[in-house]
Amino acid sequence: MTSSTAGFRYATAGTLTLLIAGCTAIPKPVVPPPPPSAVAPAPPPSPLPTPGKSWEDRAVDAGAWRYDAGSRTAAFVPTGGANPLLTMACNGGGIRMTSALSGNVSLRTSAGTDPIRFEGGSASMSNRDPRLDRIAFSRGRFALETPGGGALTLPVQSEIGRVIEDCR
Repeated sequence: MTSSTAGFRYATAGTLTLLIAGCTAIPKPVVPPPPPSAVAPAPPPSPLPTPGKSWEDRAVDAGAWRYDAGSRTAAFVPTGGANPLLTMACNGGGIRMTSALSGNVSLRTSAGTDPIRFEGGSASMSNRDPRLDRIAFSRGRFALETPGGGALTLPVQSEIGRVIEDCR
C-alpha cells in the first residue's frame, strides 16, 4: 500500500467522522406547560330532609361516603345526587364540616347528644375534639338535627375515621 492510498483513506475517514460528529439534533423551542386549571368551588349542599321519627328509628339517608386523599375530605353524597349532604375536610389542625345546616345543631350518636354550632353552613372542630370520635365510633349511624326540623341520618363508614386520622 502506498502512502498516497493510506493518506486518502485517513482523509476520507477523518472527513466522515467530522461530518457524523457535526450532525446534531436541532433543539426544539421549550414550550411552557399550560397554567394550572382553577379549582372549581364546591357545589352548594343539598336541602335537608325533615325527620319523622327518633334518630335511632329513622332510615339512614340513601347515599355513599366518598373519600378524596388529595384534599383529605370525606363527603356523603346522596344516591342520584351530585351535591354532598355533609362534607368533612381536614383543615390544618381541625376538621371543617360543611352542610346546609345552620345555627345550633344537635349531634346524636350512640354515645349521646352534643351541640355543634354551624355558621354559614360550616362548623369547625379541633382534630382532637371528642365529638369526632363519637361520630366515628357510633353504632352504625349518627344524626345531625336542627331545631327547625331539618335532619341528616348518616351511616358510619370508614371514610369518616380516615379523614379524622389523616388530620391527627
